[in-house]
Amino acid sequence: MRRLYRRFDCSGEEGAHDQYSNCGHPLDTHWKERAAQIRQEHPRWGGEVIRLQLSHESPGAPLPSARSIQRWMKELDLHAAPPGRRSRGPRPARLPRAESPHLAWQVDAAEEMKLKDGSKACWLRFTDECSGAFLMTQVFPHARWTHVDCPTIRESIRTAFSRWGLPERMQVDNGYPWGSIGQFPPALSLWLIGLGIDMHWSWPACPQENGVVERSQGTGKRWAEPEQCCTAEELQQHIDEMDRLQREEYPHCRSTRWQVYPQLVHSGRRYTRRSERRLWEHERVLDSLAQRVAVHQVDRYGGVSLYHYSHQMGRQYAGQRVCITLDPTGPTWIFSSSEGVQWRMIPAKELAADRILNLNVGCRKGDKKLR
Repeated sequence: MRRLYRRFDCSGEEGAHDQYSNCGHPLDTHWKERAAQIRQEHPRWGGEVIRLQLSHESPGAPLPSARSIQRWMKELDLHAAPPGRRSRGPRPARLPRAESPHLAWQVDAAEEMKLKDGSKACWLRFTDECSGAFLMTQVFPHARWTHVDCPTIRESIRTAFSRWGLPERMQVDNGYPWGSIGQFPPALSLWLIGLGIDMHWSWPACPQENGVVERSQGTGKRWAEPEQCCTAEELQQHIDEMDRLQREEYPHCRSTRWQVYPQLVHSGRRYTRRSERRLWEHERVLDSLAQRVAVHQVDRYGGVSLYHYSHQMGRQYAGQRVCITLDPTGPTWIFSSSEGVQWRMIPAKELAADRILNLNVGCRKGDKKLR
């Protein structure tokens, strides 16, 4: 009945007539054989992607619907592509979904993707929250995401900004290199805040808050087929083409995302590598940190670790909780008890503008302490 109403809306009374004369088209056998061949070559592709591939091979030819292709695959016992992973668990309160393109980006990484030669790769993925468009995927020749250093990640982010412009908000998880909820953000997040981007961290163990990009990870793996790529460079070429396909050709609301969301072309907030110094403001970072309160516990030696630097509170405070805030005028760290009694004030030397821009805010464990 839904199809009948849809045909009536598009073609009036003529569209409501039966179309039995179109059944059993003589070209169905050819399309069926070719669709089966594509499914065998790409077992993780769904009906819509196979139909797009057929349209590229035979431009302008009358094509079977994606539903027909799915029915053929079932008849031929070629199992359907695996469905996306469903998130489980309680759904906490979260920000409302963006209502226009580039209002919010969701960013996430995937790792341990095995390539054809046995090596592994990982990638960083950018998706538009409103339209669900796959904006960019950057592949790295590392099995583990944590093996990609922050400067390399930042260069990928700069590439995305140069192509699409700056978003108003970026939604990330609490893992490397973005930070964790309740604590002060790491260097890469501070750099993004300085560019005027509102950072939002999803609640721990709630991937549904980043549902758009989380779902896109499974789709990207099925379409790009890392197991058929010999190198990370080849995988990069595959995923670039599939991202473009999803944005510009894959069906969405009886059209494509590229047509439904014309604002998707660019955010309007232009970014270039040369203009970064002009766009970046140190005051934005300090004002953002001033709104946070971190709660730590004093160790048995009277020290508190902040950005991996140890600050001495005194042994008399061992085991007690300390509230850490930032006075942006210094900037100065303020260490206080849970009752509001101030214990100590320490200059926040690690938050200097040049250190944030160089991604050198924290130090590794065991390095020299900041006094």
